[in-house]
Amino acid sequence: VKPTVAKKLPVTVLSGFLGAGKTTLLKNILQNKKNMKVAIIVNDMSSLNLDAKEVAETKLVRQEEKMVAMQNGCICCTLRGDLLDRVKELSEEQKYDYLLIESTGISEPLPVAQTFVMNVDEMTEKVEPGQEKKEAKQSTGVRALSHYARLDTMVTVVDSSTFFSVLNSIEALKDSKMGGASEEDERTICNLMVDQIEFANVIVLNKMDLLGGPNSAKMKKVTDTVKSLNPKAKIYKATKSEVDLKNILDTKLFNMQEAQTSAGWIQELMKPQHTPETLEYGVSSFVFRSSKPFHPKRFKNVLKGFGRLDEKVAEQLGKKAKSKKAKRKNAKAKASNPFAGVIRSKGQVWLANAKDFPMSIHSAGRQVYIKPTGSPFLHAVGESNWDENQKHNVKILKGRGRWTPEFGDRYSELVCIGIDLDKKILVQKMNEACLTEAEMRAGPAAWRKYEDVFFGGDIERWFEFKGITGMLDKIKALLEASDDPAAVIEQIASSELGPMLLPHLQKMFEGGLSKLEGAKK
Repeated sequence: VKPTVAKKLPVTVLSGFLGAGKTTLLKNILQNKKNMKVAIIVNDMSSLNLDAKEVAETKLVRQEEKMVAMQNGCICCTLRGDLLDRVKELSEEQKYDYLLIESTGISEPLPVAQTFVMNVDEMTEKVEPGQEKKEAKQSTGVRALSHYARLDTMVTVVDSSTFFSVLNSIEALKDSKMGGASEEDERTICNLMVDQIEFANVIVLNKMDLLGGPNSAKMKKVTDTVKSLNPKAKIYKATKSEVDLKNILDTKLFNMQEAQTSAGWIQELMKPQHTPETLEYGVSSFVFRSSKPFHPKRFKNVLKGFGRLDEKVAEQLGKKAKSKKAKRKNAKAKASNPFAGVIRSKGQVWLANAKDFPMSIHSAGRQVYIKPTGSPFLHAVGESNWDENQKHNVKILKGRGRWTPEFGDRYSELVCIGIDLDKKILVQKMNEACLTEAEMRAGPAAWRKYEDVFFGGDIERWFEFKGITGMLDKIKALLEASDDPAAVIEQIASSELGPMLLPHLQKMFEGGLSKLEGAKK
């Protein structure tokens, strides 16, 4: 067992779009760090343009992107190749007081943070077609980074002047000017920006001078909106990325568990009876809950209205309408699409034509993503098939009034965060998108015939849960016939049904099936 280094190297990770001000912030740190010895891991050393004195006092390491696959099926395409080795080496040198890591503009902060807390024995690099497996061998001799470094702060730098235009954008990363995204990358720039904001401990709202300064209405609107997306983060307004170093170095703010629950939508769901406070500039949130299923077509029409903020609307929201004409115009716009101000939503919904399986849904700006969770409602599984944990969960649901005799735990819960939201109207419109009393009486046989407006006809797979016995028998036969059962298990784990099937597959492993030993997690 390798000894832990005497002193763990504290680390700050910088995230943010190209042009937001990350590199400027790095230079500011180097110019104001006094006697602190700093190491920096960057993607482009030339962009720093350091003078000789700064180079002499700074350790620079350039990192290339490399894909890393973890055995739980999660692929983190933004993890750095050799990052584990580099951080370990810098820490063991015991020459540096601090390490700064600059993420690329298209990086999500979570995978980088996971690198510091996960066990590297559970990581293997992804093998591209045609590569030899030996090429994908993970670097040896490195334990979890938590033995060598302490992740101190996750900083996201935001360009305040383009915040609302990005929030309204439907542009895909692969089509953007930022570069680095593959053709297979389906993320939008809006979704990435929201991810970067939601996971941060510290958010630097840069370029405030372009919006009229820290106290301008536009800047306050940006601040309130960012605060609604991440209520727990420290927010600092800046021009030219000038921030007091004590706010980004050695803050001791990072905590993985807190970071994963810091997003505004999670905070709202943790307050079941919460009456949301509306911030000064009209930013608020609410949670919609219903024990009736959504009519798929009516629900899709609701979702079409999400995040319809163009730059003109964003500007209008930043100032009070004074004239009667302007007030009438705003009222008319709100009535025609009350959901236009929804900038973030997340939750789980029950669609009538997917009777036995809940749908996971989230949106950022105008982009809405909906997909089956893969695990059926407990009521559909049947009481005779519940394990002890499921029985306990049912008891909790009943205690919260979240269980009905006829449909059990079938339920919709969706949190929405946005600007200038009229909760009363939004709840009314969402209720209207649910089934009417007449449609409820028609029953599941009628629901099954509803048009599939989300999955092109594939929704039929999620209407009825038919048990897993037959499915497990097929998987067992497939595994025993396969020369690479581990690959089969990995494929199943990453499928929509993975969460439901894996506990049963683990029991199969315990039975000692001939070729499954190599597939154990």
